[in-house]
Amino acid sequence: MAEFEGKCPHCDKLHYSERRDEVVVCDCWTYCPLCGAMMTPYTPDLATGSYGADGKRGVTILMVCLLHSPPFYSSLKPVEVVFTHETLA
Repeated sequence: MAEFEGKCPHCDKLHYSERRDEVVVCDCWTYCPLCGAMMTPYTPDLATGSYGADGKRGVTILMVCLLHSPPFYSSLKPVEVVFTHETLA
């Protein structure tokens, strides 16, 4: 059976699937780009509606790595992999 190969557009990691239309999300957004440790979900101190500047509200930080001083805050979102190449299994 043929396999399909797709590359994450953010980290270039290769993913494989038996179906071209399968939805795969790369896990690279959960790892700290500075140290490689798994980050934890960021929970703001206040409700997200409390933050704002120039009339814009919301927090774009999704993950945080507390192993650094100051902590590393990441706004990278999950990345969907698109399968483009067919490989022979």
